[in-house]
Amino acid sequence: MTLPALALVVFAALASALLVRAARDFANRRALLDLPNDRSSHTIPKPRLGGVGVLLPVLAVGAVLVAAGRAPVSLLVPLGATAGVALLGLADDVKPLPARIRFGVQLALASLVVAASWHRLPAAAGVLGARIPMPVLAALAVLWIVWLTNLYNFMDGIDGLAGAQALIAGLGLAAVAAGLGAGTAAWLLLALAGSSLGFLFFNFPPSSIFMGDVGSTTIGFFFGILPLLPESRPVPVEPVALALSLFALDATATLFRRVAAGEEWSTPHRTHLYQRPVVAGVGHRVVLLVAAAAMAVVSGCGVAWLRTPLPGRFALMAVPVALFAAGHVLVARLERQKGAV
Repeated sequence: MTLPALALVVFAALASALLVRAARDFANRRALLDLPNDRSSHTIPKPRLGGVGVLLPVLAVGAVLVAAGRAPVSLLVPLGATAGVALLGLADDVKPLPARIRFGVQLALASLVVAASWHRLPAAAGVLGARIPMPVLAALAVLWIVWLTNLYNFMDGIDGLAGAQALIAGLGLAAVAAGLGAGTAAWLLLALAGSSLGFLFFNFPPSSIFMGDVGSTTIGFFFGILPLLPESRPVPVEPVALALSLFALDATATLFRRVAAGEEWSTPHRTHLYQRPVVAGVGHRVVLLVAAAAMAVVSGCGVAWLRTPLPGRFALMAVPVALFAAGHVLVARLERQKGAV
């Protein structure tokens, strides 16, 4: 990592830590607390809004890049859409909004970014981009952004997990962006990694504040639109999908399983793979450290993607699937042992 890159990470971490502390104090004063429910892995109310400290440094870096002429003015469209998702999440944290409003606004903002980045869609879609008709590609891009926005929120259920994912994926994808010459994306990703590190000072188990929707949905949205940022060589979707693959596999598999079982998919629960060890009695810190190690492996797969020939890419895609399957086996064994006690 170069000295300017390291300086940005440190600056973002410090700025985030100050903002998160301020958000924690504000949330405590206003009783903006996350109350335990059937989905929760915590037992006492805790303040939310910590995601404010994660997103503001990223948006500030983007604004500075545009103002300094280091990024095109067109960057303001995805930045503005990201800010819009943040405001939506903030409003939902203060007073829960109906699902149709949340999804409607997310869909509109995702569509705005896709429309503004229409000519970049084939490059953003990676190896399959040139083979898919543009209208289909646009619809898939909107679906990808909205799903990633919400699955990241689904996966923010234990201390440190969402922040660690943003830190690890941010660093890995920053390396990908730098290798492609996508400077704007690289700086924004480094800012995200730094601000996530600052947030983890307060969210590492045992946490004193949660990220809230203002953080989790906004981070998911940002990763979703990353391939559509205005770059001559954008970060394609494959490294992003690999870096976030464990989140995507857990959220998607859990959703399909619940729907197949006839459960209401939107009701609170604690049946994600990452939640089940906590329910079985494993501490948040142990689960987080194991998950972070797995995240680092799949993030490394994302970094290796561009330099790996086609046959090797299949092996890279198999890594997260193998890790996820191994996790299921280990968790099921843990649950059987608990049931036998």
